[in-house]
Amino acid sequence: DRPLPFRELRSILARYGVQCDVGRGKGSHALFHLERPEGTVSFVVPTIVRKEVLQVYVRNCRKVFRLTEADGVFDRDFYA
Repeated sequence: DRPLPFRELRSILARYGVQCDVGRGKGSHALFHLERPEGTVSFVVPTIVRKEVLQVYVRNCRKVFRLTEADGVFDRDFYA
């Protein structure tokens, strides 16, 4: 995983059905969420601290939304 500009992360996650609700985060954070049959999965990401979302948040987003290689989403597909 690598740091990404916020807009790029939002665009990538949207391809997998993850929605972004900037208004629901606190202050300089945005809430990403995904509806699943077992319930809603959500993850908060800081947006303003840096121009890029840190690698740790990208990695955790992928884990929370099941977008890792173990889940069948390879790096080349995720970042393409």
